[in-house]
Amino acid sequence: MTYKKYHWWMNKNKNGNTGTGLTKALFFVLSILISCSYYSQTPDPKNAQELITKQYNIFNLKGIDPDINDVKKLIQQSEKLDFTEGTLRGLIMLQRLAIRKGDYKLADNYTEQAENIAHQKGYDYKLTAAYFNKANAYLKLKMYKEAKAMVDKAMAISQSNPDKVDKQLWASQKYSFMAGVAAEFNKHDSIIYYTKKSLATVEAIPTKNLTDHQKIIYYHFLIFQLMNMGISCTESMKPPRADLAESYFKKALSYSTTQPQYFKRAGIEVYESVSNFYFEQKDYPKAIEYSKKVLELERTNRKVEERLLALGRLKDSYGILKNNDEERKYLKLYTALKDSTDNVERKAIVNDARNQISKSKKEVTAEYKEDRKNIFLVSAGVIVLILIAAWQYSIYGKRKYRQKYDQLISKLNNENSVQGTEIEKKETVYNNAIYSETEQKLLKKLQAFEASDKFLKPEISMNLLASHFKTNATYLSKIINKVKNQNFNNYINSLRINYITNKLYNEKKYREYKISYLAEECGYASTQVFVIAFKNEHGVTPSYFIKQLKSDSDAIESTDGKVTDLSV
Repeated sequence: MTYKKYHWWMNKNKNGNTGTGLTKALFFVLSILISCSYYSQTPDPKNAQELITKQYNIFNLKGIDPDINDVKKLIQQSEKLDFTEGTLRGLIMLQRLAIRKGDYKLADNYTEQAENIAHQKGYDYKLTAAYFNKANAYLKLKMYKEAKAMVDKAMAISQSNPDKVDKQLWASQKYSFMAGVAAEFNKHDSIIYYTKKSLATVEAIPTKNLTDHQKIIYYHFLIFQLMNMGISCTESMKPPRADLAESYFKKALSYSTTQPQYFKRAGIEVYESVSNFYFEQKDYPKAIEYSKKVLELERTNRKVEERLLALGRLKDSYGILKNNDEERKYLKLYTALKDSTDNVERKAIVNDARNQISKSKKEVTAEYKEDRKNIFLVSAGVIVLILIAAWQYSIYGKRKYRQKYDQLISKLNNENSVQGTEIEKKETVYNNAIYSETEQKLLKKLQAFEASDKFLKPEISMNLLASHFKTNATYLSKIINKVKNQNFNNYINSLRINYITNKLYNEKKYREYKISYLAEECGYASTQVFVIAFKNEHGVTPSYFIKQLKSDSDAIESTDGKVTDLSV
């Protein structure tokens, strides 16, 4: 299977959630610029300011968001000391945390407070981080024009910063941001260009006189951009350059030994990207090695998404290597975590719905109570009628379902009884008409594509397949319609559903998997889309199909005195 890769500039959450993509990495980067922890009182104001700065730096290395109350306490202490930098740092941290939670109104409030203080104290350049945060918020909302304008504003005020190193670091951040915007529109040349610019900018910074805070930012930017270049070499270069990608990844990994205190801040993302790279290169032992490193680091720096990716890749790698014990081990861990994250999302939706319902109830006045009673009685009568009709329809539906299931089993039995039947069938269809030489070549490529299981990749599209076949999408679409009597989406759905149907029929272990895993196994990001596609293809749901397979298998077992596969 293909897993979502850790692209700081991509937004490919397979569950369709928003709020990740570019902002994930930019917030990740900005957190080291504007984070905070706690403050201990000291009688010397200068020492107190140094202590605040030191605590910021310690927190930066840990990479953990602080408690909001701790940030507010630090702001209060900074105000008592008239330590403007500490106050601004805390306000911008609160702004960032508010954006992460989607509370943009509160974030604007913190931004305004920071702007007022910065203008009064002549520290406008300290607002650079705040404006980058705001640009990220716009990007999350797909407001690209506003995001670009905010980055330009951030870079304009950064020019008044007297520290040359800070200017260079922000310039590197700008190029990273532009690479992220380019990725939103799949402009691969621009992705490579801006990522290279970002890396070159940070590499040009002399390290001799960096402050402790600048060292944290410098190494974080450097390691991240090396990782991003590694990703770009395989995802954006045409043709992909795995050799170049590996060299960038190795350079990023080298800092795990030369600068371990700084590498740890980005280590999970680097290990996850390297693991994915080796998985795609079919070097499964190395994919396993780096996935385990992800899990090791994730114990102390919780990142659920990366843990889920690592568990999934371990499961698949061991499966490919035929290590069934390890595959089952990581499958169990993967499905447990996936269910847990799905439950959290569902609870959030349910809670929101409950809040809306509660709000609606409060708005209902007493004068409508009688009307509601009448509506309830009428509704109850309608519901009874619906239930009676549904019961009758259910009986009819069960019969139809069983007929569809029996037809599908008969089809699968026939396919299993004759080796190569499916291929011969396709060739017969192809030969029903006269095709040009170009069409025949394309048909052979389609046959090879169907045999390769590449249709399981979630990112497969008409344009991608046409590019792979070195033809245009319109022509390929016409050929698929002519030969398959299907449009492209139905064609891919048919391949995927028949793939997983055969797995369920021929390999009993698949019948124990959850529907969400089966959907992911055959290339669907959404369980609901998978269920709909399965029913459209076979006339029954996957749950019904699995239930009947198990039932029939049990019947055979009780008859024969042993467990027998249905295909026998």
